[in-house]
Amino acid sequence: MRIWSGCSSGLEAIMVGNGAAGEGEKAPRIWALLGGRAGDDAQVQALAAMIAERTGAIVTEKPLRYRLLRNLPNLLIGAAAPLVLTRESMQQLAPPWPDLIIGVGRRSVPAGLWIRRMARTRPVRLVWLGRPRAPLAWFDMVLTTAQYGLPEEGPVILLDLPPARAPAVEDAYLARWRARLADLPRPLTAVLVGGARWPVLFDADDAQRLGRAVLAERERTGGAWVVSCSPRTGIRQARALHEALKKPGYFYFWRDGRRPEDNPHRALLALADRFIVTSDSASMIAEAVRTGKPLCLWPMRESRLALHWSANAGLARWLAVRGLLTPPRNMRAFCDRLRTQGLVSFIGEAEPEDRLCAELREKALDAALARIERWLSP
Repeated sequence: MRIWSGCSSGLEAIMVGNGAAGEGEKAPRIWALLGGRAGDDAQVQALAAMIAERTGAIVTEKPLRYRLLRNLPNLLIGAAAPLVLTRESMQQLAPPWPDLIIGVGRRSVPAGLWIRRMARTRPVRLVWLGRPRAPLAWFDMVLTTAQYGLPEEGPVILLDLPPARAPAVEDAYLARWRARLADLPRPLTAVLVGGARWPVLFDADDAQRLGRAVLAERERTGGAWVVSCSPRTGIRQARALHEALKKPGYFYFWRDGRRPEDNPHRALLALADRFIVTSDSASMIAEAVRTGKPLCLWPMRESRLALHWSANAGLARWLAVRGLLTPPRNMRAFCDRLRTQGLVSFIGEAEPEDRLCAELREKALDAALARIERWLSP
């Protein structure tokens, strides 16, 4: 468990345990529910940090682990968190209760509902990210993005990008990667590679096609590439991509157990001149977009069984509002929205001439943060 708070100079850790001491007792308390998926957890942490900086709130991260019953629909589970969480996870959900809970996706919903029920007389707000797969009326706010196809109704706010912040970069880490990449010719193109996640497919043949596309871009722009694979990339796919590429460049194979400082991802967000990002991860795309540097998306292949529909009207809207049926994840809709706004291009296209300014891009998020700040005001 990690606890930190907002302060005038940024964020600072205050203690580890089941509460805060001293002046922290008067500050709003936020619980950030972390489900173990890196991209989802990063969104929760980013939103919690933004709120803490505005309100001085104390944020407690609650890493959750799940039982097999997590696969039951949330309509059946409701607030029965002990059915879906391990005993160790339940033990950390104890008073003092929070004022605000931030969660993401489907699996943590019962935990949020259970905490609010246990708090009883203490009002607890639920702010959810992504697609909760539950009745929307269960939440005070749902911050979603275009790939989930949720209706903009009730608590739902549609964002252009999920909440994200530039990862913390230590001076020594950045200096080490700057030296390691110093001999590569500029411009430096960072290739951020995700992997398969239904309905997105990514096999060895796809990886080779990506490699050929990276080489074609290097022919057009010059410079060198730096590939950073992720936990989802897969060994066979990473090897196929590596074989398809030619120097100059640098290739990072992701492996369990490697030291975080061996991974160039955080350094590339600061050091790269441009980006090529696979289209499977909204969090990874959002990090690159927020650097303000040119970004090309490589559209990943989808299963022929994939069906895309949204819940903007009719029966689909009625079902989605009640948590009975949720549209399938459609990353193409997310990418197309960014492309329409001039934030990204697809690989092989000309780069957009006019980019949506950051103030407009984050307008919906700023409005949501202002509402949350009013909730937490004394």
